[in-house]
Amino acid sequence: MPNITSISKTMRTKRTNIPQDVLAKLGFDAVEYKFISNEHSFDKLVEINDLLTCEQKYAVMEQQGCHKGGRMDKESKAFAEEHADKSFAERLKVLSIEDEGLHINDDGTISLQTCEVDNNDVARGCQCLKRDNEMKFNSFIEEYPDKASSFSQFHCGCCAGHQKHHLQNKLGVKLKLKSIGTSVSKTGNGQKRIFIYEVTQ
Repeated sequence: MPNITSISKTMRTKRTNIPQDVLAKLGFDAVEYKFISNEHSFDKLVEINDLLTCEQKYAVMEQQGCHKGGRMDKESKAFAEEHADKSFAERLKVLSIEDEGLHINDDGTISLQTCEVDNNDVARGCQCLKRDNEMKFNSFIEEYPDKASSFSQFHCGCCAGHQKHHLQNKLGVKLKLKSIGTSVSKTGNGQKRIFIYEVTQ
C-alpha cells in the first residue's frame, strides 16, 4: 500500500514542484503527516489524487515503493554483478528474454508489464490490495467511475516506483516514470498493467 508518510516527505521536496497551497490543503506544509489508520490513509490518497496533476503524481510515486529491499533487491544486485561487463543494450536484451513483459519501445522508452488481472479487473497477486482495504478500494472506484482510472493508476504508482528502483540497478541507467499504461480498474481481461519508463541517463 502506498505509504502516506513517505509520500508527504517526497511532496515537500523541490524536485516534485508541488505548490505550497496544495501542500497546505493536504496538511503537508508545516508538519510531517502522522499515520492514523489505513482508512484515513486511503482517504488521504483520494485527496492527493484529486489535487495533483498527472505529471506531479508520477514525480511523487516513482520515488515510492514497498519492495525495494529483501529478495528483489538481492536479485537485482546479483543480476547487475553478473552482467557488469555488458552495456545497457546488452543487459536489456538479457532481461527481455528472462521477462517477456519487458521490452523497449520504438521511442526508446521501456515497458514493463506486471500483475495479470482477474475477471473483475482486480490485480492477481497484488500485495498492495491484499494489505490495503480492498473492499474500500473497490467500493470507491464503483461509486466514482469518473475517478476510477486516475485513482487506481495513482495507487499503482507505488509498485511502479519499486519496479523502477530494481530496473535501474539491473540496467545501470537512470529511469523516469513516464506513464502507467493501464490500471487495476481499467485493464481488460487477459491483459496486464503496463509501467512505461523513460531512460534519462
